[in-house]
Amino acid sequence: MRQIPRGIIISCQLEPGDPIEDVCFVVSMAKAAKYAGAVAIRTNEAKHVRAIKESLDIPVIGLVKDRNYKAFITPTFEHAKQVIEAGADLVAIDCTRNERPVELDKLFEQIRLEFPNVGIVADIADELDAERVQSLKPDFIATTLCGYTSYTQGWRIPNLDLVKKLSKKLFIPIIAEGGYSTVEEVEKAFEYGAYAVVIGTAITRPWLTIQRFVRRAQPFL
Repeated sequence: MRQIPRGIIISCQLEPGDPIEDVCFVVSMAKAAKYAGAVAIRTNEAKHVRAIKESLDIPVIGLVKDRNYKAFITPTFEHAKQVIEAGADLVAIDCTRNERPVELDKLFEQIRLEFPNVGIVADIADELDAERVQSLKPDFIATTLCGYTSYTQGWRIPNLDLVKKLSKKLFIPIIAEGGYSTVEEVEKAFEYGAYAVVIGTAITRPWLTIQRFVRRAQPFL
């Protein structure tokens, strides 16, 4: 497995409904991230993984979002295979307690059997998720889905306390992800033991930032 150094990971993803569909946007953001010192890129869909890997040398965490399933991040081996064959160095897997099409142990086993050099990032929502998946020995555990499951809905993110608890309790490196948007939050995550911190929406979905400015301007127009 290609190792991810400690540091900042940039999540650059395009989803249905976004105003930008051009793969070049993802590649440009990845180039900007590497130039600025990011240690890895997290992106969805094989075409984005492939475009990044063809354009620059940086570790890529690949995933596929399939919202036909409650556990929607890379829920099957077929999804994982798509991004791995496109060049992903690691694959992110939804490891929440949500209903899934295939059991986690079987999914992990098949990925490791077919692609032994590819790392696995376990995306979890809470402490129990992390405790349950640690026996499968993922390479990293990421707090990606905190606030996005029925049992964590309404939780404030970023959940720095979750990072602190997991870093103290588990032997697997913790990636802090979900809602990080300020330097102070990132500093605190590292202080609490995070191996790396993922920043996404705050940087790579600028149209949402523009919308906030436009809304604040409306009363004066």
